[in-house]
Amino acid sequence: MPRQFTTTHLAVAVALALVVGGTAGYLLDPGGSDQKISADGTCPQVGTSDSAAAAFSRLAGSGENVHSTVTEKGAITNSYHYSCSVQVGGSGRILLDVELAQSGSVGDWQAGLERNGDVGSKKDNKSFTLGKSVSGVASPFSAAVYVPCKPVGSKLTVKPNLSVEVTKLDRGGDPNTNRSDAAQVARALAAHAQAGAHCEDADRLGPVKWT
Repeated sequence: MPRQFTTTHLAVAVALALVVGGTAGYLLDPGGSDQKISADGTCPQVGTSDSAAAAFSRLAGSGENVHSTVTEKGAITNSYHYSCSVQVGGSGRILLDVELAQSGSVGDWQAGLERNGDVGSKKDNKSFTLGKSVSGVASPFSAAVYVPCKPVGSKLTVKPNLSVEVTKLDRGGDPNTNRSDAAQVARALAAHAQAGAHCEDADRLGPVKWT
């Protein structure tokens, strides 16, 4: 269900609106106390529903000295990039990343992810869909989504796609819970990226459906 945003949430949204095309940094925990990490205070673009926000919090966990950096660049018709990294005590905890790419087929895209170590080995991965044309794969520590996307006004001749990745960097926790939560966060991130990249005739994303 859609979330109700508080004044604090809106302030974060305004701050991000001012840095689209650039980078914003957030220091959640200047006092150094242990706290639960939320999407609202680190990567607010994926905190747009109760389910995605809860999944993000489970993936990120808690800790001291929490810092996040958000970068979004989408001013050029044939280019889009989004990144949000969360560090806890100086160590990476979670990384969200989106690129407008020309990955070829879904099979080519997934093979590239496995080859580069962006997801686990084929035997550990599970596939899912987010509707008719959007495919995903999730490992015990990550999820990735392939979204067909031709930005409005784009002159790219090869069919482009958004490559969406969510990675739990510390690799802790229950593998099956991580897989499910990463897929939920990847869905929210894919929806944000569709809007950010101005995808022409973008398909409405469905719920995570394991195949």
